[in-house]
Amino acid sequence: MAKMRKHDTVFITGDGHCLARDVSEFNSWGIPHDIYAVNRSLIFHEKQVQHWAAVDVEEATWFTEYVNDKVEPDRQIIRHSIGGETKEGSFKGTGLYDCYWNMDYQWENEYQRRVFVGNTGYFAVLSALYMGYKRVILGGMPLDVKPHFYETEDQPGPLWTGMTYMQWMDFKLQIPEADRVRSMSGYSAFILGKATKEWAIDDNILC
Repeated sequence: MAKMRKHDTVFITGDGHCLARDVSEFNSWGIPHDIYAVNRSLIFHEKQVQHWAAVDVEEATWFTEYVNDKVEPDRQIIRHSIGGETKEGSFKGTGLYDCYWNMDYQWENEYQRRVFVGNTGYFAVLSALYMGYKRVILGGMPLDVKPHFYETEDQPGPLWTGMTYMQWMDFKLQIPEADRVRSMSGYSAFILGKATKEWAIDDNILC
């Protein structure tokens, strides 16, 4: 997994309305890092992105249409998704992704699976930790109901459920590695802790 990262810190970006503000603040810290873009936050970055994640076919199709060898020949991005079976079949063999992750979790019903699929940022955090990143910082992932950064203010935002917030709270309370993860804004910062420059450069995090 060491070959999949260049630095110890990874900045995971989501599609939230606060993406521009969070990216600006994080970049002001001057910390060497890799970028892990979730869904369409990829189009916000004007520099190399190391990882990209989506857990549904719609976003993967968008990626292959707008970011491919013909459109971006110099951007070598590792595309991540869950490698399990879906109603449409398996993602494997479709060419939509580079890295397929097997999730050791037994869904009680289809509703639970859809909740996870609608929370790609959580999947990105888990895969980033498994790849060995020592610090994981979230930006543009406030878990609120405001529109995505690419939408107008009058459009409805995502409608998160109680299970989504429980998922993040269980992660914080039950997973030791959660101490290596913080967010820059919103409810995710409330649950995981507010990311600051002081925390991000604290060598004790690497212990």
